[in-house]
Amino acid sequence: MKTFIGITGTTSVGKSKVAVELAKLLKSEVISADSMQIYKGMDIGTAKITLQEMDGIKHHMIDIVEPCVNYSSYLYQQEASKIIDRIMSIPIVAGGTGFYFDSLLYPPEFGHYDENRRQELKQYANTYGIEALGVLLKNLDAETYNNVDLNNEKRVIRAIEIAESGKKKSQGNGKSNPKYNCKLFVLQRNRSDLYAQIDTRVNNMIACGLVEEVKALINKYGKAETTAFSAIGYKELIEFLQNRISLQEAVEKIKLNTRHYAKRQITYFKKMNVTQFIDVDNKTPQDIAEYIYDYFVTADN
Repeated sequence: MKTFIGITGTTSVGKSKVAVELAKLLKSEVISADSMQIYKGMDIGTAKITLQEMDGIKHHMIDIVEPCVNYSSYLYQQEASKIIDRIMSIPIVAGGTGFYFDSLLYPPEFGHYDENRRQELKQYANTYGIEALGVLLKNLDAETYNNVDLNNEKRVIRAIEIAESGKKKSQGNGKSNPKYNCKLFVLQRNRSDLYAQIDTRVNNMIACGLVEEVKALINKYGKAETTAFSAIGYKELIEFLQNRISLQEAVEKIKLNTRHYAKRQITYFKKMNVTQFIDVDNKTPQDIAEYIYDYFVTADN
């Protein structure tokens, strides 16, 4: 079974730097597991790693789609798995999107979805209510209807998509054995220090031209109804550019929403069963990379 090393953690905790240092030690490559850094032109607001910061280490799954395109975890799993399988050394998967790691370890049983049909179902829910979606599901797969959270629109829609493909979510096997041998290292920072780091990062993003980046994206793509344009840092500045809030209000909302996102990330990581938490306070990226490297060298011996 192929092995990869996962490096994850909350936003602003220093994942990218650690991944680069570890890749140097392993003479390996880095695969991004960030659901926003896949989008072209979204550089400042996603804290996308620069060529200089890559320091000669090859990176994958960055800048691969336009922001006007919806990109699923299924597509991520398909592409990232190919890269993992062809890298000769131990690949490093680094990023803060927990469900990307889940999709790699436990590939979706039911495959891709049709975007046009998904939009139709969303519109159906907007027009007739989520209860009407439940009726559709009940007629297609009564067993799943009795077990799914009927108040969760995304899950109901996904169950309908699976049923319409001729399969039934209720017949799925759930998570079994992982596809890869993986140890997922979760970098964590003292909560107050993390929040201070988030505030500093947001201020730096504004100073580096995030408002101009959002303007450029809107000029190029319009206000697309896609995941990219609902990303933290972008949706708040779109509100500002539409004269709905002031710039200061937008900045404060970005900071608050980022802190809330960090809390959700921590909750998600704690539920994953292949994790090892590492406190990064008072440690350099090199220190952390060497710790992870030594862990695997020791494990091999």
